[in-house]
Amino acid sequence: MNTLKYILDSVLQKKQIYVKIKGNLALLKWDEIVGEKLSNYTTPIFYKENTIFIGVISPLFMRELTFMKADILKKINESIPDSPIKNIKFKLVSQIQKKVGRRAKEDEYLSYQDIKLTQSDIDWVKSVADRLKVERELKEKYVELLTFYKKNERLKEQLGYKTCKKCGALFKGDGPLCPVCKMKD
Repeated sequence: MNTLKYILDSVLQKKQIYVKIKGNLALLKWDEIVGEKLSNYTTPIFYKENTIFIGVISPLFMRELTFMKADILKKINESIPDSPIKNIKFKLVSQIQKKVGRRAKEDEYLSYQDIKLTQSDIDWVKSVADRLKVERELKEKYVELLTFYKKNERLKEQLGYKTCKKCGALFKGDGPLCPVCKMKD
């Protein structure tokens, strides 16, 4: 059994899957890492190449968080051992993406918690997670990550993003193709 685990671990590390999972884990644990107060004004957006991108609803908070970057990175590393995250980038987002401070009316703001997945989304998450042969705890985190990904897609669709007819990427703009596919054509 140890041999199979060793082979699986080495394959996952070679394909950089562990790094992606650990990087995205910070997005899932964001509220826990920064605390309730800061999480009311921020929202995790995505992880890419050792950097997490965090949406902030105010330029003032964005400036303050920039000063706190080293402390937040330290908390991330304490919360997630061997975290690949080396940088945090903050981006201004609209209030639509995050409920702010007070209790919002039911349909006043959209948030990830409000997004309901379709049965086909749930089936997709299950099928992708079932292909991964790892420990139960890691698989559960992977399911959370995939669910977050699908909810993010549904939120973008509700915010007016369209699916590119050629590559399937979500984009905002005119026509059936995303800007990248338009340039290639």
